[in-house]
Amino acid sequence: MSAYASCGALRLSIAAILATQLPMPAAAQASNEESASIESVTVTARRREESLQDVPVAISALTADQLQTQNVRTLEDMTAFAPNIKINAGRATSSTINAYIRGVGQNDPLWGFEPGVGIYIDDVYIARPQGALLDVYDVERIEVLRGPQGTLYGKNTIAGAIKYVTRDIATDSPTLNVSATGGSFNQREIKVGGSIPVVDEHIFLGAAVAYLRRDGYGEIVDDGRARAFNRVGQDVSDKDVLAARANATFVWGDSSRLRILADTVQDNSNAAGGQRLNDLTIAAGSAAGTYPRLNDRWDQRTDMPVDRDRFINKGVAATYTQSLTDSLDLKIVGAYREGEGRQFIDFDELNANLFQVPARYSDEQTSGEVQLTYTSDLVKGVAGVYYFTGNAEGAFDASLGSLGLTSLTKGSVDTDSVAVYFDTTWALTDRLNLNVGARWNQDDKDARVFVAQYLGVLAPGSTLFDERNVPAGFTLRAVQSNYTNDRSFSNVSPRLGMDFKLKDDLMLYFSYAEGFKSGGFDMRGNQLANPNTSNGYDAETADNFEVGMKSAWFDDTLQLNLTAFYTPYKDIQITTQEFVVVAGSPTNATAVLNAGKQVNQGVELETVWRPLSALTLVANVGYLDAEFKEFFTGCTPPASGCRVDLSGFNQPINSPDWTTFLGATYEWSAGTGDMSLHAGYQYRSATKIANTTASITDQDAYDIVDLGVAYTTANKNWRFAVEGKNILDEEYRVAGYDFGATGATGGFSQIGFYGPPRTFAVTATYRY
Repeated sequence: MSAYASCGALRLSIAAILATQLPMPAAAQASNEESASIESVTVTARRREESLQDVPVAISALTADQLQTQNVRTLEDMTAFAPNIKINAGRATSSTINAYIRGVGQNDPLWGFEPGVGIYIDDVYIARPQGALLDVYDVERIEVLRGPQGTLYGKNTIAGAIKYVTRDIATDSPTLNVSATGGSFNQREIKVGGSIPVVDEHIFLGAAVAYLRRDGYGEIVDDGRARAFNRVGQDVSDKDVLAARANATFVWGDSSRLRILADTVQDNSNAAGGQRLNDLTIAAGSAAGTYPRLNDRWDQRTDMPVDRDRFINKGVAATYTQSLTDSLDLKIVGAYREGEGRQFIDFDELNANLFQVPARYSDEQTSGEVQLTYTSDLVKGVAGVYYFTGNAEGAFDASLGSLGLTSLTKGSVDTDSVAVYFDTTWALTDRLNLNVGARWNQDDKDARVFVAQYLGVLAPGSTLFDERNVPAGFTLRAVQSNYTNDRSFSNVSPRLGMDFKLKDDLMLYFSYAEGFKSGGFDMRGNQLANPNTSNGYDAETADNFEVGMKSAWFDDTLQLNLTAFYTPYKDIQITTQEFVVVAGSPTNATAVLNAGKQVNQGVELETVWRPLSALTLVANVGYLDAEFKEFFTGCTPPASGCRVDLSGFNQPINSPDWTTFLGATYEWSAGTGDMSLHAGYQYRSATKIANTTASITDQDAYDIVDLGVAYTTANKNWRFAVEGKNILDEEYRVAGYDFGATGATGGFSQIGFYGPPRTFAVTATYRY
């Protein structure tokens, strides 16, 4: 048995003990034989309210109380609570979301690229990943829908969707929730939320704010060289976020309601530090020297500013609902969002400019949706029309000091999208339902791309420049792309399925659904290296076949849900990258290819068991077999019409074979209040996180243990908790860069970005 296997077995044993041998005080021992049914969770996976156990969809959901009990602080923490998913901060950032479900997502957050997992705040689609790694506050629940959701959620939900559902403030009584947290790395957080009825049963106002700060996990280290900035010891990978939300709800008549929600997130965190994964020796030039890999996975060397990253996102949404008849309801949703950011990415992580990138981006989006929901004994369903228009643009300078060159890349893409959809459930008998739906979607995209290469190197800390403001001493060497083009992408996504209740608490279902990820244009595309880049790339589609079981046993004290899926993907979008010589100029040439076919298949098990009213046990297991069936690239040397299949040398990223979560929560009376103890154990098998080919960034199997204990007063007004995350301080990579060990980059861009280290925190919460 390997050393890791032995360690893993030991940790699994620890987890099993935590899950089954929790302390049992005398007050609880007296009720050993008592049990309580598992709380029903209401979800809106099919755009109407239903019990999670009645929805023939692979879905995981946590309510506000469950999120608090399990210490879920951001969407990243949801990784533990659903099989075959991974959510983390994008490389070198703290608030850009990188979400994968069943091995499918989007690893590159460049503007113009579409995600594979749709992110929703209530009913509003969030088109860009920047700022979408949402912090959890003033929330009602979080839902994770696994598998293509093209019929009801449209384009770019080819892997699934994550729904962040905010709290409904339309209650008769005022509410107030205040929490304060202090912890490791000087963590200090304040979350305040509340609401009040201004006019009884008619006007409700609410607001929430989260001030979230923490010192860095790492710092800039001294490498003995003269520094352009006196920043040795400055934090990296810290957190400095201010988020706020305001809500106004108006109710009139018997059923009319207007809800207006405004939100903003400002992330002033320093750059996220990555660890160089190799020792590096540079033989000549201003950066000559030996740079060993740093021992700490968070520390870094750099001569770029780390305190100038900024991301700001804000939006407003209005939702109007009204019952037209006893069976027919109307919903109208309108929203506007915008965001902007700047970032300094040090690809070499040295006190020298070998490969550095200052960048900026901005986006805006406007969306509108009209839904009709019909409910009768025979038919339940929803139909709607959706419209989206948005602009995403950005620019970056790739400064290659090792070559004496700087490349400017800038561009934008305008998107107009329209969709018409319906989804229905027909009761064929009192136990057998037929589920039928479809969505027609069309995207019209207009792109502008400009890439130029200059002789000259940016000075340390320089901000972005463009072709209208070229620094002194720079000489234009070549314009490599300069084009405008437009394309349309149309798709019809059907859904067909049946569900059958063998008894009231045992449902079997089968479904077929198609997912659609829009095509587009490569904003880095180099026309000199790849003339076809101006034609863009095609859409990606997936056919998902799924069978499942949702069940409750032993008087609803055990929930057991099982899903098996088979999902072939066609025209998968793969980003390739290499350094080539074009017209005598070394350059970084990317290409987005519809490379071929990928097949994902697997099984997911989700269980909740309450053998005692005081004890809740959870076990979620996901198995995923993801592989490329075709992976076509161009020939080397290039030849017209020549393609080669490299599927045998490539594997999908973020698709571990196994994901496991074991959890236990134990509650008991303690004096004038209640105590609760929770333990969680995560296991993920070996994972590719940066490249589809063999890479130094590949992550071996790892496991994580979390623990927490809380005391709640008898009147439920006060709660005090001590929480520990990753208490074994497991080192695990969640993102990375690997441009190869040879060639123009010379191995200086082989960097891993890591999940959070061991942390402890104390939280006091007051609820009124």
